[in-house]
Amino acid sequence: MKSTLVFEKIAFPESLRWHDGDLWFSDVLAGVVYRADVSTGKLHAVVDVKPQASGLGWTKSGELLVVNGVKREIVRYEENQELSAYADFSDQWDFNANDMLVDLDETVWVGTYGFNPEKDTPVAAALARVTNGAVDYPVAGLVFANGIARIDAHRIVVAETFADRLSIIQTDGEPKILRQIELPKGSTPDGLVVDNQGFAWVALAYGEAILRVNLESGDIQRAIEIPGRGVYDCAFGGENLDKLYVATSDVDETHALRDLPGEIICFELSQNYPGVQGMGNK
Repeated sequence: MKSTLVFEKIAFPESLRWHDGDLWFSDVLAGVVYRADVSTGKLHAVVDVKPQASGLGWTKSGELLVVNGVKREIVRYEENQELSAYADFSDQWDFNANDMLVDLDETVWVGTYGFNPEKDTPVAAALARVTNGAVDYPVAGLVFANGIARIDAHRIVVAETFADRLSIIQTDGEPKILRQIELPKGSTPDGLVVDNQGFAWVALAYGEAILRVNLESGDIQRAIEIPGRGVYDCAFGGENLDKLYVATSDVDETHALRDLPGEIICFELSQNYPGVQGMGNK
């Protein structure tokens, strides 16, 4: 599939969200959250969340929530343009907080690295939940929990980057892992999003592709090839939520802040995948 370059000169874009007609994302390494106007091609820096901005979401009143990965916390960007504490995981997690899903009822789900991916053997950690300001850790056993998306009112799907799998989790009642879908070895699933036909579109950090995974049967298709790039997240957008925006950068982060290799590209899905649309915000 042919792509269109939408935004460039970014260090490391992730956490793509379509919100109120604009594309939002975190430049993780720069610690900046952007609102991106796809109609004009302009990037608007919204807020600095140093040293590392990660997952994004919004409260029911429209306030922006941002994961600060290194500090292992969520901050709220208030109407007065000040940041305030929203949730803190540092007493339980020794390693970075990661991506996040904010449900319509303001329940928040957040993953953690659980280990140092540069030098440690992968180990499992628990998924955090924030409910009315209270933090608990109801789902254990996730290896580098990364992208999180809602499937329906009862289930979410979580990408486990260094386990090469997706975990489908029941979120009502007592949260638990319902089933897991094994991906090809070396897939490294990162950000993901769910479409209206029951498939997850999964960015492969080091796999140079977007997978389309049937969440019921487990069937896997390499839907989009993106050679020579790290592929870190994807989100549906556009007026009909039928465009797939994809965050890419260099797989070597060493000089990302200097060279700004990050790009956001767009794929029109209507021809190859007629009728496929997103489910709204992740």
